[in-house]
Amino acid sequence: MPSGTSDLGIPEDILKLLPSDPYDQLDVACKITSIALSTRVSELESQSSALRAELAQRDALIADLRSRLDSSETEKERLVKENESLSHTVQKLSRHVEKLEFLKKTLVQSLQEDKQTSALRTEFYSQERAPPIIAKPTPIDDGSLPPSRSSSIQSELSEMENPSVGVRDTEERSSPELTPLDSPPSLSGSVSPSRSSKLVYSRRHTMSLSSAGSAFDDRSSMHSLSSMETRSQTGRSLVDAREFLRKVRTRLSHEQFGEFLESVKDFNSHRQNREETLRRAAEIFGTDNSDLYDTFQGLLAHNTHRSR
Repeated sequence: MPSGTSDLGIPEDILKLLPSDPYDQLDVACKITSIALSTRVSELESQSSALRAELAQRDALIADLRSRLDSSETEKERLVKENESLSHTVQKLSRHVEKLEFLKKTLVQSLQEDKQTSALRTEFYSQERAPPIIAKPTPIDDGSLPPSRSSSIQSELSEMENPSVGVRDTEERSSPELTPLDSPPSLSGSVSPSRSSKLVYSRRHTMSLSSAGSAFDDRSSMHSLSSMETRSQTGRSLVDAREFLRKVRTRLSHEQFGEFLESVKDFNSHRQNREETLRRAAEIFGTDNSDLYDTFQGLLAHNTHRSR
């Protein structure tokens, strides 16, 4: 073995095993190199196989993710379309709900207005149809009453005894002349038998009241004369009241109309006087509805006059 071989850094034990012939040493070196290369190639192939397997797994994962992405895109498009459809449906339902709410509010308001109008009409009609207030009778000699007062008392009593008789019978009963209570019963030739029977009954009823020692005072007699005249105007007053209510309901708001009805109820229940009622009506109507205030003032004055 040459002496320069120790400079190669090969251990002495390995150098002792090498053949002494240089060509044999080259053969050994080639074999060692071949073994080293084959070992290295095997290792690289093993690593390459592992990498290929891992790459295949990654490819499978990528394919699965792509498939899921495509499915997600499809689901997204479907959900977007469904969302648009639901949004459109919600908008339609919202409009329907608004319409129903408006219809409900209008219906409730209409029912309340009808109820309040009916209550107000009842109040007005009760005022129109209220019977005349009769003063407390005071003891007085019936013979001291003049014939005109005796006639008015008899007419009033006849009307109270026959409430179903209309305005025509009232006017007929007011036209004939009645004899004084102390005169004998005699009838005019122009009086019919049916009318004469009513007059005789009225006179007899008056005589029975006179015998009991009671008669009406001057105020009752004057009201009995005016009641015939005002009774003939009842139909026109009812028509005026209906027309007035229609105008008030048309011009005023729902709150103002309800406040007006409440004021009329307070007046009819005697919780406030006529002046307070007119003042509240002026505040409710305002300057724009001065004609309504004038009409209401006239109706109120008419009802107040009839209730006296």
